[in-house]
Amino acid sequence: MMKLYIFKEVLVRVPRQKIFNLFDKIMSKETETDASSGINLVFTTKKRIRQLNKSHRQIDKATDVLSFNLDDSNGDDSVFGEIYISTAIARVQAPQFASTFSNELLRLCCHGLLHLLGYDHLKKHDAVKMQNRETYFMSQLKAGDS
Repeated sequence: MMKLYIFKEVLVRVPRQKIFNLFDKIMSKETETDASSGINLVFTTKKRIRQLNKSHRQIDKATDVLSFNLDDSNGDDSVFGEIYISTAIARVQAPQFASTFSNELLRLCCHGLLHLLGYDHLKKHDAVKMQNRETYFMSQLKAGDS
């Protein structure tokens, strides 16, 4: 099974156990169980995510989440991908989605993982498909917490 590694470049509390639960739910439905590579989840600053967005996507502005696929190989030492989440942007967005900071971090984790697994939202039908998966996994997480 793929492994999730959480890194924090900011001093903020994150819902680690809920993130691991969400990760397990997504991986069990979306991947083959014999994959053993890792995914790095990095909680970072608005400045750092802007730098990454500019250097990798040529967009000079901060965003909430970025995902990068890295290794095609499968093994304990390989890194399947990385997800960067701006905690500052998540904190601002949470009330806009009538959500808590913690739940917004979870939604962004879900969104980033789905991108790594091949989902996208450039075309309308792909956006609907990705949104449906995101809604499904977030509802599974809530159902498991009650």
